[in-house]
Amino acid sequence: MSIFYGGPIISMDKNQPEVDAIGIEGEKIIAIGTLDAVKQRMGKDVKLIDLKGNSLLPGFIDCHMHPIIFLFFLINLDLSSVKSLIELQELLRDTAKEKGKEEFIFGLSLKEEEFDVPVLPTRWDLDKACPENPVFVLRYDSHIGIANSKALDLFEFNSETKCPEGGEIRKNEDGVLTGVVSENALDLIYSKISKYLIPESNVIQETADRAFKLLAKKGITSLHGIIQLGKSGVGGDLGLIETPIFKSVQEKILQNWYGLISTDKPKKLIKIKKPPLDGGKEDSKFKVGCLKLFLDGTFGAKTACMWESFSDTPNTCGFCVVNEDEIYEKMKLAHNNGFQIAIHVIGDKGNRICVDLYKRLLKEFPKKNHRHRIEHASMLTDDVIEDMNKYGIIASCQPSFINSEYKWLEKRLGKERCKYTYPMKSIIEAGVVLISGSDAPIEDPNPILGLHALVNRNGFVPEQCITMEEALQTYTINAAYSAFEEKIKGSIEVGKLADLVILDKNPLEVPKDKIRDIQIVETIIRGKSVYKKNNE
Repeated sequence: MSIFYGGPIISMDKNQPEVDAIGIEGEKIIAIGTLDAVKQRMGKDVKLIDLKGNSLLPGFIDCHMHPIIFLFFLINLDLSSVKSLIELQELLRDTAKEKGKEEFIFGLSLKEEEFDVPVLPTRWDLDKACPENPVFVLRYDSHIGIANSKALDLFEFNSETKCPEGGEIRKNEDGVLTGVVSENALDLIYSKISKYLIPESNVIQETADRAFKLLAKKGITSLHGIIQLGKSGVGGDLGLIETPIFKSVQEKILQNWYGLISTDKPKKLIKIKKPPLDGGKEDSKFKVGCLKLFLDGTFGAKTACMWESFSDTPNTCGFCVVNEDEIYEKMKLAHNNGFQIAIHVIGDKGNRICVDLYKRLLKEFPKKNHRHRIEHASMLTDDVIEDMNKYGIIASCQPSFINSEYKWLEKRLGKERCKYTYPMKSIIEAGVVLISGSDAPIEDPNPILGLHALVNRNGFVPEQCITMEEALQTYTINAAYSAFEEKIKGSIEVGKLADLVILDKNPLEVPKDKIRDIQIVETIIRGKSVYKKNNE
């Protein structure tokens, strides 16, 4: 048993926002109030822990991430810091020297929009660096990739390769493959390269240990983790191995895990809602509760479904990656079998389509406490936000997208459409529940960077900035609500799990320009300390 005192304790409980001390026994919070009252409740055999002025809060909940894909990103070549085409070629050339001839090279997190001269590389750019090795480079949003000539041969891609609906295999004006592949067409590549990407078991175990400790270091105590059961999803054929890998590394996972399951067959959720993916109790560490679906692409890949063309690419409006009737049938199956639904949508037209599908579903099969979600919900016009409030649809947003995209979004969307892009304040003012995630490994899974984006927005449409208190709610009590877990986490209250984070500063008092500097001092999950800054 232990008592925390001696610093600001921000409970995120609107009925008792601040307390002097909290008492923990086992996995639960059993007392809150004044230090004397908590001492009296806890008895004599208790450890007193002085916060020494540091701030205690509910642990952060990341509401959207891909933990198993995160492992692959840690294992393979990271391109996130590359700032030019020449630098990309140099890094690939050096990597090829370390590998054997003909050995496959997989590069991840390419951010060509941040190049000194923004340009998406082609097969020929990669060929210059690696003529002897098959190379496949994936853009940071995982919705577009580039293969060099050796890789195209390996994948058996040619001008006659049939492109699946909802995908692109790009060609130049002469009809020659450029090596650029997007959306559903990526599945054709994943089906060929999965065998090259599966590391040895010991490497997976070591990487999992590193990955979940890294998340703990960032103050994350719970995550809404996306798992693919088949080929449908961002990982393509790699989804076939996600569940086996998940099961093999469960002992390494520190965080509570609420499963968002990506599958073409929603009835499979019924079959897997049992151990080890679901513990079967309200406070189980692992749960399955949600069907994850895709509707469109991304801004970066210019595949988000838009009403009008992208400002920097006339006649390109993006597209839906799935037929509306097809996705509706999956929604019905999940909804009528008691599962939550979460749909990936970015573009303004895509979000209108998505909300209309939810309206159709809820009118045909009314259900009050469904808590269905839109994942990303990047462009929301007023009419869409109004309907989200009316039908109880949650906005599951990724504030760190603003950190990555604010420099080029106006070029891509135009000034007028930027006004309703990542409209966090409008979402909250309309009464829609706003929650936050990172989409890791697409973005850094650091809630502090997310808080910075929510409060500051890097100057991008500053009218949509929200307060720190509102921002914290998106990572705590709102996040818990979005997984039907507000009774067991998300705030510091008696009876809830002792999922806590200690910060070196009071976030409610930190100047806006200093939010990025907030440090995680300690992370506690189910009453157990899993990270301490002083022990690094």
